[in-house]
Amino acid sequence: MTDSRPISSPKVPGVALRRLSALLLWTLLTPVCLTAQENQSPAPPAEAVPPTPTQALELSDEVVRDVLTNFQRAIETRNFDRLLDTFDRESMKDFPEVREEFAAFFRLHDNIKFRYQLLQATADKDVAFATTDVDMDAEPRDDLPTEQRRSTQMRFQMKQTSKGWRIIGIKPMDFFAK
Repeated sequence: MTDSRPISSPKVPGVALRRLSALLLWTLLTPVCLTAQENQSPAPPAEAVPPTPTQALELSDEVVRDVLTNFQRAIETRNFDRLLDTFDRESMKDFPEVREEFAAFFRLHDNIKFRYQLLQATADKDVAFATTDVDMDAEPRDDLPTEQRRSTQMRFQMKQTSKGWRIIGIKPMDFFAK
């Protein structure tokens, strides 16, 4: 008569036997795996691989969001210097007018809430364009402040500079007038 029970050592319980088997397997396979890794040629560095058009668009979206978020925070905190730092002063022919427009806007408004939704971002070499839906609530600084809500579709033009991406154009700029 044959015994159908599994053969096991009465001195080594089942869990200990599995652990011992795993340790033995690891001990045997580790040198094989390490040798295989040493024989493989290293992958080329990530910098050597040119980005595909899809990667460039994703990068453009990320860059655009960074620039627009910085612009948004500067407006909401009424930080004039931070706002001006989002622009490339050298590339903007109308920078003095834009600076004066925002200075007047900050003089006339308190408690500004600026929201944007990025609809489209495109990039071509060192220039990017972003189309956004913009909503802004701005409280006037007069005796009876009544919050004003403004909405528009806005187009930002940005340029790659030595300081990073900067805004070189906003349309419609008169959105910040009044």
